[in-house]
Amino acid sequence: MSCRTHGLSSLIATLHCAPRRRVRGQLLYIIINVALLLILAASSSDVNAAPIRVPDLSRCDLAVDESVGDTPPLTLRFNCCLPLPSASRILDFSFDKYPPIRQHVRRPAHTAKEDYIAKYNKAYQLMRALPDSDPRSLKVQADIHCAFCNGAYMQAGADGNVPLQVHFSWLFLPWHRWFLYFHERILGNLLGDPGFSLLYWNWDDQVNGGNMMPEMFARNGTALYDAKRNPDHLPPAIVRLSPANNSTDTSVVVNENLNAMYQSVVTASTAELFAGGAYRTGSDLTNSSVISATLGGSVENGVHNGIHYWTGNPAEQLLQDMGTFSTASRDPIFYAHHSNVDRLWDVWRFKLPGGPRKDHSDPDFLDTEFLFYDENANLVKVKVSDALDNAKLGVSYKTVRADDLWINYSPKAVTSGSAVFSALASGVSTIGATPSNGTIDLDLASMRLAAIVQRPIGETRPSKAEEVLVIQGLELTSRDSFISLVVFVNLPDAGPSTPTNSAEYVGTFNIVPSASQHRHLVTNVKFEIGDNLKRIGLQKDDRVVITIVLKSKPHETDSNLADAAHNLAIQQRISFKGLQITYE
Repeated sequence: MSCRTHGLSSLIATLHCAPRRRVRGQLLYIIINVALLLILAASSSDVNAAPIRVPDLSRCDLAVDESVGDTPPLTLRFNCCLPLPSASRILDFSFDKYPPIRQHVRRPAHTAKEDYIAKYNKAYQLMRALPDSDPRSLKVQADIHCAFCNGAYMQAGADGNVPLQVHFSWLFLPWHRWFLYFHERILGNLLGDPGFSLLYWNWDDQVNGGNMMPEMFARNGTALYDAKRNPDHLPPAIVRLSPANNSTDTSVVVNENLNAMYQSVVTASTAELFAGGAYRTGSDLTNSSVISATLGGSVENGVHNGIHYWTGNPAEQLLQDMGTFSTASRDPIFYAHHSNVDRLWDVWRFKLPGGPRKDHSDPDFLDTEFLFYDENANLVKVKVSDALDNAKLGVSYKTVRADDLWINYSPKAVTSGSAVFSALASGVSTIGATPSNGTIDLDLASMRLAAIVQRPIGETRPSKAEEVLVIQGLELTSRDSFISLVVFVNLPDAGPSTPTNSAEYVGTFNIVPSASQHRHLVTNVKFEIGDNLKRIGLQKDDRVVITIVLKSKPHETDSNLADAAHNLAIQQRISFKGLQITYE
């Protein structure tokens, strides 16, 4: 063995090269150096790590908004600040401290029997009856969502005042799972029934009645009722998972719902596409570069936000209650809605073709911390890593066969051949990746933008990579109203009335109004597009036409829709920085 070695191997080599009398000294030398190397490595890792930590609850801002639809404008203020714990100690969650006493099997709300509906109503009666100062009250439960979704608290450890936001990133699914977990435990404790389980609003069920508001929540005078819902969307009105859906034909609505589910869940095969991108200490949705901008996942941006809009009352400012983050969780149906979103996370993980899919594994994701109140009004610190397996939390969902319809949905193409040359002839421009474009605005007259985008043909495609459309640097300087950005491929003339049940429909980015003073949003939006191109027959084309359509208030007529969207675009100042198709 040569004694001329370098680095850590040279330390080990000294054992072979040194005389026997020096072995002990050299061994001690090796141990000390190895320990130092390990300490340095750990220190380096800690320096680079930036998981979200729990905020200081004693520092809280009001959520403030000015409505734009009133003359003069009205100012709305929401005090979402949470009660401080009586003791300074915060409990650390562990499965030993919070063992599942019974298995919580969550079932579809539209199948609930009258005796369970009565129990469910009683649980919310008891929760509503608690003093507003009680962390277990519905008032405080609603404030929890308002606070962490509207910038009431700043990130711990960030430079400057960076708002903490649990939407638009990989925090969305685990934060809401924890929220449901403790909410369910509180209701069970109030009832004296530790096995009490939430119900889920099975709005993706297009055959068995799940695709309408569950009747149990529409009973006026009960604890499950909320007066601030869209009166036109009470049962038996069929849910429209894509707010862009304007059709009055039930079969069209059902197929558009199925395609919305297919595009939001099935084709979004990676954790980033489905669940959202990285959000670390210092991530600022109000002031991000294109590269660092976070992104929400398809299930959040699409069907989740769509249901919030569909349920909220358009006669109320900011579509209260369900239509805005500030007030959504005041409505008991919120928890049934999010139980279904949580169920879809499990479906995405374990029940789609191709085998189990993988969650994020980044340490900054796994080590992210949240605060919630438990059934005894204790403040509890939890981590994302403990929320990734519902079975460990004692939660499961009753399987429904209706999932098979959207899992196996096969949208048909309505076009034949590439639309690139006809688009070029009509003056459609090519748009590339940032920073080659400057700022790009939607056309204010048509509320749309068509662009030719280069595909990565000729590039080496990584194993198992998806072809992804990226809307780079989408920026909204205000979020006073709900809007939808609907994306099509190979339909240069797509507009507000274009159906979304075809293979040309790529997906929807729904933007929920916010009452936060931090309403400026910068984000990237991503859609898996390879499946669409394959169905249309454009796998080998080096360019495609992408069309982005702005929609608002889809329940209005098309003429009113255009006027509303026109005004809204001026108010909201929507722009983006580039379009790119890449392998990810």
